[in-house]
Amino acid sequence: MKTESLQTHLVDYDLERYPLPEIVRRQFGVDELDEIHTSADYPLLTRENDQKTVFHERFYVIGDEFFDTYHRLLVEVVQPLFGENLIYQRVPTFRVHLPGNVAVGEMHRDRDYSHGQGEVNLWLPFTRAWDTNTVWIESSEGSDDVRPYACDVGQMLMFDGVNLLHGNVKNETGKTRVSVDFRVIPESQYVARDAATINTKLSFTVGGYFADLAAG
Repeated sequence: MKTESLQTHLVDYDLERYPLPEIVRRQFGVDELDEIHTSADYPLLTRENDQKTVFHERFYVIGDEFFDTYHRLLVEVVQPLFGENLIYQRVPTFRVHLPGNVAVGEMHRDRDYSHGQGEVNLWLPFTRAWDTNTVWIESSEGSDDVRPYACDVGQMLMFDGVNLLHGNVKNETGKTRVSVDFRVIPESQYVARDAATINTKLSFTVGGYFADLAAG
């Protein structure tokens, strides 16, 4: 797969072999992830605080079962789509899209936050995602025609988040969307850079924000 010709599309995965939604549900100790808004409420989130909810705190202490399954998904489902080794985001970015709120504070292109060319985004919801609780993406760079992409549990959305405007709108569905997103780079296109992530200040290098899939 050539990243410069990447089209936004869905990728299916086996929920029995990669039970990421179930692992996350158990981490939160709830019956239904799309109802977790009943336990906490927040004012409209902004870019500065959209990673600072109690839900984020709970997710980011998740255990090895999640990361082992995530790694297996990368090796067995994602890497074959590229036909070469991948450099991947070590810890996926967690998102929670509460009713009446947003999951990310602004529409953006990842290059706005120092992400580099060659990165490919994968967006993986743990709850059904549709209409105003899903991710919105423009059809081509600079078109500004963002639209929602529906995605079921057991699917992930692959797109060029570095160059395509994307984000979300106020959730009017009455259901919470819970998801992660992560980035991969074909090894042949990876270049270590001094830039760092906007929130955690990790460098965009293997051993920082990224890891080498072949290293295990």
